[in-house]
Amino acid sequence: MKFPWDKYEEVETTKRNTLQVFLTNKCNLRCDGCFARNVISGDDKHISMEEYHRVMCEFIDKGGEKINLLGGEPLLHPEVKRFLKLNKLRGLKTTVYTNGSWLRRWEERDFYGAKVRVSIYNTHPAKHKTITDLEIVDYPIEFCYMVSKETEAVELLRAAEYITNNYSCRTFFISSIRELDNDRKEFFDDTNMSMPVIKYKELVHDFLNEYGGNMEIHISKRGVFESTKNLPVSKCKFVNYFIGGKIIQCPYDIVNLKYQIGYNFDKRSCQQNNTCLMSKIVVKRRM
Repeated sequence: MKFPWDKYEEVETTKRNTLQVFLTNKCNLRCDGCFARNVISGDDKHISMEEYHRVMCEFIDKGGEKINLLGGEPLLHPEVKRFLKLNKLRGLKTTVYTNGSWLRRWEERDFYGAKVRVSIYNTHPAKHKTITDLEIVDYPIEFCYMVSKETEAVELLRAAEYITNNYSCRTFFISSIRELDNDRKEFFDDTNMSMPVIKYKELVHDFLNEYGGNMEIHISKRGVFESTKNLPVSKCKFVNYFIGGKIIQCPYDIVNLKYQIGYNFDKRSCQQNNTCLMSKIVVKRRM
């Protein structure tokens, strides 16, 4: 499989010190593929303003640059607009990861310049929202399509077309719902939903060969794709913070509930041979 470099060029990216804050345990969907569901409890607990402010200040002191707001469903947190405003005032880049159920209740100004990224799970339409179930809004949002072993390229192409026709969107992210080719199935009990690594590679190639739009395509590397622009980052630049002071630096450790006392950026070596779960390549169509 030859990557279609005749059609695409890679965009150079910057990897920032990033804090992922899980604002709330409350969610209206509880998707099977949610990687945080073993950590968040069954109650509807929210992070407090005091805790969030303390965590954010510590993050800035450690050289933090970007905050991702997750859950649960972060838009269900009653104070999330205050968090977004605070991030803006402190000069932090912010991305809100949402299932897209509450978009119509928000206006662009409510996000204070934060990116809005909607995760799509089309694997089990009877249980999870499909893209056509989402509310249509006129402000810019991004989409992340979480593929499973059932996903075909035609689904991605239809989703990309639907997004282009109905949303102001410049970014289409392709990622796998679970880590690829983990025969031990040690991460979650739904690892059998994962797409085999070779099929994931074929899926992305098939999509790129057929896609005719102008959105930037962000592709989770998953140990399959290598960047032509960016050298691998060997020191960890991510940390996950859960309500009550629970810290898990590497996403791989979330399954084992491997909590730690504190964290630092650019010190801990990547424990997965530089195939960080958060790494990606970004391509755009050649003009």
